[in-house]
Amino acid sequence: MRTDVFKDFDLESFRFEDKNYLTCLIDEFEHYEMKRAIEKAKVGVDLSDCDEEDKIEFEAICLDSKEKLFKVVDKIDKNTLVAFDTETTGLDTKTDKMVGFSFATDNEKAYYVPIAHSYLGVTDQVDIDDAIEAIKVILKAKVVGQNLKFDLSLLYNQYGIEEVVPFADTMIMAWLLNAGSKVGLDALAKKFFNYEMKPFKELVKKGETFANVDIESATFYASEDAWMTFMLYGALDRAMSLASIDHLKEEAKNVEYPFINVLIAMERRGIKLDIEKLKSLQDMLSKRVEELTKEIYELCGSEFNIKSTQQLGVVLFQHLGLKGGKKTKTGYSTNEKVLNSLKNEHEVIPKILEYRSTQKLLSTYAQPLLKLAKKDKQNRIYTSFLQTGTATGRLSSKDPNLQNIPVRSELGRSVREAFIAKEGYKLLSIDYSQIELRLLAHFSKDKALMESFKQGLDIHMATAIKLFGEEEAEAKRSYAKSVNFGILYGMGAKKLSDELGITSKEAKEIIKAYFEAFPTIKSFLEKIQEDVKKIGYVETILKRRRFFDYENATGMQKASFLRESVNTVFQGSAADLIKLSMLEAESYLKEEQIDGAMLLQIHDELIFEVKEEIVQEVSLKLKYIMENIMVLEVPLVCSVSLGDSWGELK
Repeated sequence: MRTDVFKDFDLESFRFEDKNYLTCLIDEFEHYEMKRAIEKAKVGVDLSDCDEEDKIEFEAICLDSKEKLFKVVDKIDKNTLVAFDTETTGLDTKTDKMVGFSFATDNEKAYYVPIAHSYLGVTDQVDIDDAIEAIKVILKAKVVGQNLKFDLSLLYNQYGIEEVVPFADTMIMAWLLNAGSKVGLDALAKKFFNYEMKPFKELVKKGETFANVDIESATFYASEDAWMTFMLYGALDRAMSLASIDHLKEEAKNVEYPFINVLIAMERRGIKLDIEKLKSLQDMLSKRVEELTKEIYELCGSEFNIKSTQQLGVVLFQHLGLKGGKKTKTGYSTNEKVLNSLKNEHEVIPKILEYRSTQKLLSTYAQPLLKLAKKDKQNRIYTSFLQTGTATGRLSSKDPNLQNIPVRSELGRSVREAFIAKEGYKLLSIDYSQIELRLLAHFSKDKALMESFKQGLDIHMATAIKLFGEEEAEAKRSYAKSVNFGILYGMGAKKLSDELGITSKEAKEIIKAYFEAFPTIKSFLEKIQEDVKKIGYVETILKRRRFFDYENATGMQKASFLRESVNTVFQGSAADLIKLSMLEAESYLKEEQIDGAMLLQIHDELIFEVKEEIVQEVSLKLKYIMENIMVLEVPLVCSVSLGDSWGELK
């Protein structure tokens, strides 16, 4: 990719604004009594108490001495609602430093406390020890923040602040209110108050940090964050009540807010990597990429850039004359689906597919992981978990993403083998077995499915017997497995036929037979989809809601909403259960002072690092916690595995 085309390139500014463009026409629609248009024009309109004309303002106050700071802070007690925010030299809470902090206790003013600004002619600032003393007072109050995981992580890691459970987090509140919407501070300020926040990039020059910003400018910017967070807390609290989801305020208090500390602890621990194994993996992958490149050139009779889809399309569909090439505006499509359909047409196709998967492992995993592991004294790498990163409620992981490391291919497993336990410890994996199918049995109360789980049968074999009879069941277990999981994700006959390599007619017959065998499941899934159409949302097991604007959706969106709604109920409920398990597991390890720790969550699986001598005993306790986290209509079952590396874990 050319990176020098634009002098400055800000991707955000190229996005459509998140607003309803019909809103300005409401008067005209009302004049002509266009009722349907009025409804569309009101979608997503302002939940705040503000009119368009109302310009909201606040006073930004700099507290640049100990005396000024404590004159304000001394008025804060445990019942004071305080919005709090930190400004730092960067985004790594293990190494970057606090430059200052801001707080607000009402709608009219907010305070900034400069600590470590560094530039020629810098004015008075507060000593770090006095600042920490003030922060401790603030954290004893009803503290509210926007993405407090970052601020608390910084304070715990670097300033010895003891763990606190926040009173509220506006980012989490916004996510609980509408899991599919933007939950950043700027987007929320615009949505609720039609207020434009001062952009960070206007303040901090390229190559500099917040420490280089003059205190006067920093005071407005930082105070604005705290003030807006205070305002948003009130607006979101009202919006949750208006949406009849007051029960989620309790869910947040009991689950989401304490969970912030669990994630901070996991992010701080990281996981160890085997440097030598990664080096040899990198060498092996690089060598294989070179070999494949030569083989592809020979088979195609020319040299070209294999990574360029345009050049590859020309070589395959013009030079080699393969059939089935679909030309788009930018050239021929050479995506995985297209290449898989051509597998038997030419011997170069499997080589290209192997080249792509090998190159991806090299550039996405082996090289960056090795680079990160070398940076740390203990060769550990540290991911960031996003609590509000998905609409279903599943955690996501970034920098690096450790939740999508391939597991099916042998090469993918070799990446996992580089993740190891430290000396004297074992890695322990506890994985929920078929949790989403168990939730299907729990919610639908289908007798046949519940009975299979209660008897501990092989659920896919039990399904195969119901669909194909005793004689064919063994041979067609994989068909049953595809249908069992497929219906949870709204799989239709076309997708099933593609996956199993059968005709659409056969796929339709299998789905029909499935719903005849499990009639209660069919009616339960239909009820989920009816809820989307009638009430516009579905709920998980902890009553988290996901909203769908079905009425105003296009045909394609409607079909997508119906699939996503089913997925949300099961995937979202599984996410709820594992979140509860993580809270309980962390509490057990801490209270019993176990020589072990929770390191990673990979969807339905938790990975721990536990002292070798006690790992068996600890695994039994953790398995018990996870299997008994909630009583369902069918038993929850976990599989346990131990190993020196992640690759050894089943």
